Formats: sequence, structure tokens, C-alpha cells
Amino acid sequence: MSIIKRIAVLGAAVALLASPVVAAMTAAADTPADAPAAGAAAGTAAVSVPPSPAEAEAAAKATAARLAARHIVDVPVSFTVRNTNGSKAGCRTSGATQRISGHLTAPASVWAGGKRAVTLYQHGIASGEWYWRLDAPGYHYAEELALRGHASVTIDRLGYGASDRPDGFDTCIGAEADIAHQIVQQLRAGTYTLGGKPAEGPDTAQGFDTVTLAGQSNGGQVAQIEAYSFGAVDGLMIMDWTDRGLTPEANTRFFGALQGCMAGGQPSREPSDPSGYVYYDLGPDQFRRGNFHDTEQRVMDAAAPHQNRHPCGDMSSQLDSVFTDLEHLGSIKVPVLLVYGDEDARVTGGAAHQRLFTGAPTELVTVPGAGHYATMARSAASTFDRIDAWLDARGL
Repeated sequence: MSIIKRIAVLGAAVALLASPVVAAMTAAADTPADAPAAGAAAGTAAVSVPPSPAEAEAAAKATAARLAARHIVDVPVSFTVRNTNGSKAGCRTSGATQRISGHLTAPASVWAGGKRAVTLYQHGIASGEWYWRLDAPGYHYAEELALRGHASVTIDRLGYGASDRPDGFDTCIGAEADIAHQIVQQLRAGTYTLGGKPAEGPDTAQGFDTVTLAGQSNGGQVAQIEAYSFGAVDGLMIMDWTDRGLTPEANTRFFGALQGCMAGGQPSREPSDPSGYVYYDLGPDQFRRGNFHDTEQRVMDAAAPHQNRHPCGDMSSQLDSVFTDLEHLGSIKVPVLLVYGDEDARVTGGAAHQRLFTGAPTELVTVPGAGHYATMARSAASTFDRIDAWLDARGL
């Protein structure tokens, strides 16, 4: 790793340690006395047994058949974007042209002239598009929202999954927000690319009149940066993210991964993978304990193989962006929904975060018994219903 990149990562760590709000980041003002201990995993089952390749393929085919039977359009989409940062969260990028891959999942009625509204979803630092598309009946988020009448675009963010994966130091959290903004513009204009013709619908991309932006975990930070930097969305959903409520367990994982970034990143699974990436959780046990609570074993089994590395540039720029968030969240004017599991081992203080949105109408949903992956708890169906009701009430 170059000396410039090493200094950038070290500077992020020093900035946090020297910050007068570091204590606020490790314990939110609203943290209850019975908050879960670091890594608490009560209600979870034994170590996950990942499905075999044949089992995973069968599950994916079952999902596709189920969607088709329910008249849900599910088509690959892609977006050509620039890895630039015009957001208020200052950080450096490569400026290169990149490809972002994902899916559009919606009721067939959307293609037949129905409500032209869509939500763009940003996943968290330790996940990918799979978070919204888990091959587990009842927990495939995009499918469940489509059944309730809503269109969703889910993507692998830059550096993840099927999207382009540049050197991990060549992007940052502000660039992720800029890229989200570029995708929002393409969704409005219909200038994205369909990867195939839907079974029920046109063979060309369609534009949307209304676009909501949602993010889970640090994808929530990406979403809110886009909202206050560009003002180009009609609604905002923040799931499992707070700027001042990261738990000691979360910070332990963060600084462990940051140390890996200072060494240039951690080894990849494939020789062709780019450098400058690290794992937030070291191994499946940390991944399971940090993200799940009161979750069915089959759901953890389906999720376990997807644990991935993330770009060091996102991580090293995230901390400084917290201060930018605190300065600008009050300028957001669109409706904001905030969703949190009340047994989250990594994030607390949802009510305190809600109060930062002083210029917006807000609603707070607390999911009993849910962990950091709140929509993967056993209570997922009721959470989907709450999200559906919020979107419907606002015409989103």
C-alpha cells in the first residue's frame, strides 16, 4: 500500500480517537440499561451449515419459480456510473467509469402502467445485494415488498458482488452516495440497462416518477449523505444505522478491520480479487453473533456463505463523514422512516438519531427481538407490513 493511502487510513483512526464525540459513538444517549452485550446472540441457533452448491442452486430456482407464479417481475439491471464524489462528505476517488449491477423486482402491474414509484436499496458494509434477495421463503425482502405492491431496485454497491470492484482505496463513502445519486437520476430518466426482457413487461427500461432511497447499516449512511447532498429523492429509509450509537462491539470490529486496511487489506478468496479490502467480521461465528437475533436457522444458513470483504476506502472515510452527517441531517426535508431491532448488537440509539432530522417528518419503527439484520428476524413479516404502510401513506 502506498504511503499516501496508509496515511489516509491512519488519519481516519486518529481523527476518531481524538474526537470529543468518540464516547457518543460508542454509546448512544438512548441506550437502555438492558442493552445487549457485545456480540449477544440469544435466540440464535448453532453454527450455520452453508448449503451445498446444489442446494443453493435449487433454492435460487425455487425463488424464481415462486416470483413468476406470483406475477412478480424480477429482471437484472445495470447502471454505468462515474466513481466521483460530489457529495458533502469529502473523500477521494479514482473518477473511473464503473458498472453497478442489480435487479428490479416489482409487481407486473408496474410495467402495465401502474404506480410509477420505486425504492433504491443500499446494503451495509458486511453484506451485498444478497441481503435484499435471500433465497429463503418469507425473507426475500424484494419479493415481500413486491407482494405488497412496491417496486424495488437492489444493487451490489461499488466494490461488492457482481458490480465492478476497483482497488479498495479508490473509492469512499461519499462516492457511494454520489453513485446512488447517479442511479436515482437514471431510474427517473429510464436510462439504465435491462439485462433481459421480463416475462410480463416491456423489453426497455422504464422511468419512475417517484424514487425513495433506503439503506441498511452503513448503507443507511450512504442514503442519508445522498439525501442531504443532492436533495433528489422523495423519501428516505434508514435501517440499522445511527451516527452516534455504534456499540463497543461494533467499534471493536471496525478498528480490527481498519488495522487490516493499514496493512493493505486482507487476503482474498480468489487470486483475481482486487487489493485494499477487508472483512468486518473474522469468520462465520462473529458474522452470525453480530448480525442476527431471534433468527431461524435456515435464514442464517442461507446468509452465511455471502459474508464478504469490503473496500478499505469506504471504511476509512466513514468516520469523518459522521461529523458531516451531524452538520447536515437537519437539512433533509423528505419523509424519513427509521427501522431498528431492539436487540441489535452493533447499533443503538434509534430515537436519538431520529431527533437529528429536525427538518423532516419522521417515523421510528422498533422491531422487538430483532438484531442488526432486523428484516431477517422471525418478526420479519410484521416489519415488511410497517414498511409497506409507511410507503403507501406517502405515495412512495
